[in-house]
Amino acid sequence: MKVLTFGWDFPPHTTGGLGVACQGLTRELAEQGVEVIFVLPKTQAVEGSGRFIFADIEHMVRVHEVNSSIAPYLGSETRMDVYDEYGVRRMYQSTLIAEVHAFAHKASEIAKNETFDLIHAHDWTSYLAGVAAKVATGRPLILHVHATSFDQAAGNSVDPTVFGIEQEAFNAADRVIAVSQFTKNIIVDKYGTDPEKVQVMHNGVHVQEPKRHEPTLQELRAQGKKIVLYHGRITIQKGVDYFVQAAQKVIEHDPNIIFVISGKGDMTAQIMRQVGALGLSQHILFAGALWYEERDQMYQSVDLVVMPSVSEPFGLVPLEAIQHGAPSLISKQSGVAEVVTHVLKVDFWDVEDMANKILATMRYPVMHQQLVREGQREVKRLSWKGVASKVRDLYQHLLEWVK
Repeated sequence: MKVLTFGWDFPPHTTGGLGVACQGLTRELAEQGVEVIFVLPKTQAVEGSGRFIFADIEHMVRVHEVNSSIAPYLGSETRMDVYDEYGVRRMYQSTLIAEVHAFAHKASEIAKNETFDLIHAHDWTSYLAGVAAKVATGRPLILHVHATSFDQAAGNSVDPTVFGIEQEAFNAADRVIAVSQFTKNIIVDKYGTDPEKVQVMHNGVHVQEPKRHEPTLQELRAQGKKIVLYHGRITIQKGVDYFVQAAQKVIEHDPNIIFVISGKGDMTAQIMRQVGALGLSQHILFAGALWYEERDQMYQSVDLVVMPSVSEPFGLVPLEAIQHGAPSLISKQSGVAEVVTHVLKVDFWDVEDMANKILATMRYPVMHQQLVREGQREVKRLSWKGVASKVRDLYQHLLEWVK
């Protein structure tokens, strides 16, 4: 079985969970005998070896065997949402929309020169590429929905151009994979997609014993500080402003707790101003965007990880954190809340409840230990291997259905 797959980025150069998810699923599909041809819009480094096609390379008749010596594409900032100084969401940059359409044009050419059984497209930036490949070849199309424009807007003020792309693609797809029931509900309710067409497949993690790192933030530890971490993009979708509000309430009760914000995004300056205006600069630290070893080192050094998302289709951060020994507090408005029980859960807007649960985790060591112990046991069953098996079954079913 051979699958032509379209994605927008891939580790080691990725801006969030999308690339990580693509890597995890692709690796396990290959282990299960599925040949994946992964198409990216720009030449970039890829972690490990495999069959990749870069759409910006001319004469795309050949499949390119690549390794991490390929130079990275560093233009990912153009893919961020744009917000004004007050945090009001503007439309996507026209350069991004143009790149999405250019990718679709190249996808049509690539599809005509490749032999494959199915098409699989990840996220809205690759949907038109998947549709173009289907039109060019007639092969079945699967869309993998990692987020919708309603998630990215954290409400109903969606970008109409992106919404139109999603709507067109959902109509053209033979099957749609949603990373949670939370996401499926949006696809059905907001886009009018037939629920029978949409299948829920939760994300997974790479189940293995993590490498241990030297602890960080040792000076704070020596002062007896407890540490709470937010890790992720700093955007309206992620609820970092609610995290700061909860931090203020926690610090009023226990000034020995330090909050760390790891990440970057279009709301970074706004969140920094919020921290300064609340007088929290001595209690909330900005660590920048941490990835890979630095991120894992931070997970292993903190007492709690908080994911306060306003709208989170899935959310890999709490699973990663639990693997590294940090309990998690997550918003109920997240897909991962559907598959884990040994975490603390709050409504993103309820900063009082968020603050109370942060304090409880810091004050009760037995509670902290149980969340870690049972959480690690729970995460072991959420492997990419299991997700890949479900995706492979869907491939097989779809191939039988179209014959």
